[in-house]
Amino acid sequence: QRILGKTIIGNAFRRPIPRADTFFLMERMHGPDEWPTSKDVEELNIAVVNGNEKWDKAIIDRFPMSEDDAVANMNTFFQRGFAKYERDRSRADIDWSTSKLSAHLRIGSLSPNELYYKIEDSNLDYNDRKTFSRRLIWRDLAYFHLHSFPNMRDTSIRLHYEQTDWVSGEEEEEARFNAWKTGNTGYPLVDAGMRELWKTGWMTQSVRMVVASFLVEYLRVNWVRGAKWFHYTLVDADSAINSMMWQNAGRSGIDQWSFIMSPVAASQDASGE
Repeated sequence: QRILGKTIIGNAFRRPIPRADTFFLMERMHGPDEWPTSKDVEELNIAVVNGNEKWDKAIIDRFPMSEDDAVANMNTFFQRGFAKYERDRSRADIDWSTSKLSAHLRIGSLSPNELYYKIEDSNLDYNDRKTFSRRLIWRDLAYFHLHSFPNMRDTSIRLHYEQTDWVSGEEEEEARFNAWKTGNTGYPLVDAGMRELWKTGWMTQSVRMVVASFLVEYLRVNWVRGAKWFHYTLVDADSAINSMMWQNAGRSGIDQWSFIMSPVAASQDASGE
């Protein structure tokens, strides 16, 4: 099989073809002789923001969704943050300490295959890029988990953890959960992360782990409630990836956390500067 003069043998040709070649292929494609009838997007009455507070604006401003935006985001990260990712990835106080590409990977404006080869083609040694590479591959691990455990969104993979004693009393649970989700726990790092999540639909992976650990270990609220809130608010919400993290935070996942994240000292400069 040949595409634009390039020979494909089995799966040897895995690299994404250049965008110019993609556009060339699309220009040569012909649509059906007669398109099926359909409705205009405006008629579907979806993605409509009601009320005086335009909560979607900050999210759209931070995460414009197009292939051009995704490629620009990726290139900026590789220029400014990729070489320092192994050292700075847990720092929430440094811009471009993480790639901010999760939303594009989730929506499909960036292909994981393209990002993989961007990593492979870098001039960094393996030890300087191993964690970023692993986290890209962990996405497929999460999908395998969801395939193997289809109820993992709200049921412990290790079923005996369904018997975990969480905070007792509905009123007390609601008070703790509402303080957490609105960023009013009194712990600055936790509160900043939760307010950022509500305002922009995103937070870094390290802060996600901090606030998840805080909800489960300190407030003793069932991890399922945290997972549902994240899925409701995250711009990169993904049933498999989100559930895998929360399962591990709740100690019921395949890779259950054997640690508790500090709500005071994690994800920031230890010197305080």
